[in-house]
Amino acid sequence: MQSPSSTSGTLLERENNRRSNQARRLHYKRSSFWADLPHELLEIISKSLNIVDYQNLGRVCRSWRLFCSEFKQKFLTSQSPLVVYASSRAKKYFYFFDIATGMKYKTKLPQFVCNFKLCLGVSSGYLIMLCLKKNDVSGSCLSVVNPVTGHQVQFPCMPQPPCIKYYEYRSIFATFGSQVQDFLIMYMDRRCLQFCTSKDNQWKEYYDINGRLLDTVVFDGRIYILNSNSQIGTFNPRSCDLRILELKFAPDFSHSFHGLIRLVASNDQLFVLNFPKVYRIDLSRKEWVLMYNFDDQALFFGSDYMMCSKVINPTKWGGQSNYIYSLVSSCIIYLRPYNPEEPQETIIIDLPSQVFGKGYASAKILSWDFLHQSSRIENVRDD
Repeated sequence: MQSPSSTSGTLLERENNRRSNQARRLHYKRSSFWADLPHELLEIISKSLNIVDYQNLGRVCRSWRLFCSEFKQKFLTSQSPLVVYASSRAKKYFYFFDIATGMKYKTKLPQFVCNFKLCLGVSSGYLIMLCLKKNDVSGSCLSVVNPVTGHQVQFPCMPQPPCIKYYEYRSIFATFGSQVQDFLIMYMDRRCLQFCTSKDNQWKEYYDINGRLLDTVVFDGRIYILNSNSQIGTFNPRSCDLRILELKFAPDFSHSFHGLIRLVASNDQLFVLNFPKVYRIDLSRKEWVLMYNFDDQALFFGSDYMMCSKVINPTKWGGQSNYIYSLVSSCIIYLRPYNPEEPQETIIIDLPSQVFGKGYASAKILSWDFLHQSSRIENVRDD
């Protein structure tokens, strides 16, 4: 026979278990309620989020994770371009600046690219980092890093590494052929193309005799190259051949500053920027077409050697249409209207003061980062 104290203890234990089970059922019911929110409501909520909050939204539960995965591209397309920056003193961190909200983000570099020597460009949303060891090219490498997804690919260093004192080069990162895991890296300077695929892991070279090489992009499954003779050609990595296109009404680049000339692939169209003039390359009619306005689009002009220029619709995040967003300084963006009668504006990039330290620090990375490109790598067809 149980004592009164023993009976009281048993009843208390049962009551505690009942309350605990009741709390668990209530918590599960509440969790199920949030998990069952319709996608239409989640989409409304996501419109007020930044990229960090959107990623956290997908970590709440399985149904929200599926929603974020399904609507990710639509969300990223609605976000303003970010300015990605690292000073010449940067060893572990680089920064993002949202031009629409003024928010700043700080991201730590992967361990193996800390204190990298040079960023060779931005391609398909990836930073192409040169990790160069003094007097030891064999120990050096190219690290290709997606700052949003964290995806990383490494290549051996090219036989002729660029001189870090000069900025006359371009780089491309893409998938190659039908094999998704075969990646292509290409580095271009004035006269020479050097390229390598992850499958072969061997660098090849091509020297051009038609003119000085100015810029290169991946467009419609092909590599397009622009030279100083106003010629545009397609380059085939398999045959190592450059085929010049016959195009009418090409402008004269002989008196142009080549540092301001860009070949831009955007919105399923090919453009050439000879700042401040912009041409659309009509491949069906085989001609250059001078553009007189952007309508509801805007041109985002990248700085120096960074391949980060795009023509996009800025009205989705409240930006100015028919403008040129010119990233020419570590702390200022110029908004130049395509209509010269309208006033020019500026956006101040409020980077942390410790980025600069004592005295002037040049930018080791200064580029546009278009978030909608972060989940899709351009593909170069193997033909």
